[in-house]
Amino acid sequence: MVQFVNIREMKNRLSEIIRRAKRGDVVVTSRGRPKAILHGIQEEELEDYLLAHSKKFQESLKASYREYKRTGGVSLEILIAQTEKELARLRR
Repeated sequence: MVQFVNIREMKNRLSEIIRRAKRGDVVVTSRGRPKAILHGIQEEELEDYLLAHSKKFQESLKASYREYKRTGGVSLEILIAQTEKELARLRR
């Protein structure tokens, strides 16, 4: 359930509003217009959330996928062999 709160109410009741965000998104408004969304998350979700909303990371994924489509990728066996070779080099 989405809840709405104006900035003035948020200033006065921040702790309560953060607790409400754990149950559902809270839209922060100013003069009746949306300005931000508070989205409650668990500690273990933080990294996934940040990556999912990172423009740089998303662009990197798209570029990697385009490269994969262009070259056809490599087999799992080749990837494992390359990884083992690199790990052996690093261990020296």
